[in-house]
Amino acid sequence: MSTQGIVRLGVIGCGSMCRNHLNSVGGASAAIAQEYRPYAERVEVRGLADVDLAKAEAFKEQYGGAYATTDPDRLFADPDLDAVIIATWHDTHAPYSLKATAAGKHVLIEKPMAMTEPECDAIVEAVDRAGTKYMVAFRCRFGKGAQDVKREIPNPDNVIAHARYTSIWPETSWAQDPLKGGGQILSQGCHIVDLMFWLAGSDPESVYATGGVFHHDSPEVIDTINASLRFKNGSVGAFLGGDGGTGRLMMHHPLPCGCPFWVLAVDKGRSGLAIDHGHDARFESCVPAATWTPPYDAKVYSQEEGADVSSGVPNILPAFAKSILNDEESPAPAADGARTTRFILKCFESARTGKVIQFG
Repeated sequence: MSTQGIVRLGVIGCGSMCRNHLNSVGGASAAIAQEYRPYAERVEVRGLADVDLAKAEAFKEQYGGAYATTDPDRLFADPDLDAVIIATWHDTHAPYSLKATAAGKHVLIEKPMAMTEPECDAIVEAVDRAGTKYMVAFRCRFGKGAQDVKREIPNPDNVIAHARYTSIWPETSWAQDPLKGGGQILSQGCHIVDLMFWLAGSDPESVYATGGVFHHDSPEVIDTINASLRFKNGSVGAFLGGDGGTGRLMMHHPLPCGCPFWVLAVDKGRSGLAIDHGHDARFESCVPAATWTPPYDAKVYSQEEGADVSSGVPNILPAFAKSILNDEESPAPAADGARTTRFILKCFESARTGKVIQFG
């Protein structure tokens, strides 16, 4: 943990995703929940790195810090730096994670944690060996609607996840590149896969998936997956992922992220629906009121309280700082990041082979 009672932060990748986290530094965001505010106030920026030095300098001007650089190794070697945010292209996540962990730095990383199973294994092993804190920025867990569903339906017997994106991702996008980004399902659908597992409260036991390349030119990047899975606790689920479909047809109100994503948790006549990235929620019941009464029919936090509050994103960096300062496990450790990437890759394997894939 930090020896100064302050988390001195390094930043790798000065883009929009990183900005979302840095807005909480020092408790600056009004959207930070009260339980996390004391920890946000104990975070300060020390070093910033980006391939574009001008971006790093601009972030330094806005968020503070001792230096800006194009060399991430300077952050890893800095003895006065406790932790790093890694918000770069996906193919750099594993190498930067391993370097940071080897240098004894705590890591908050943007999703997906890694792009291959060996990378996932290497990160989990490195973090266990180093004893550092590692957190994947799975934002859906922090959404107000998602947290309501988790509270009300803690042990669902059926979890159905939908992560079909509105448009078709352009072939020219770096995130669609098979080596740099991995495509929509791995790049963005991983948010909903993580939410599915978080709401299920269990790891996967097996999956059978169908799908393929329906909307793109590259045969390497599967863009459509329909999967059926069984969890290790005996519950079942389904995952629908891809792009080029559904638009906003499945939601009745404007979506804060513009994503028609949702996860439905069902337990013996009780149902809860977490909408978009977990901002909003709906509930339904066909059991006697004496057994369970839903907290509400529908809650549109994103419109009632604003997208920052409903998303919970301003709480991610403070929650990471809390794990460091209190020497406790992060809310989304490396094992969870590995689980999500591994599941998506097993879905791809099942779709290509036509086989049910078992998890270890």
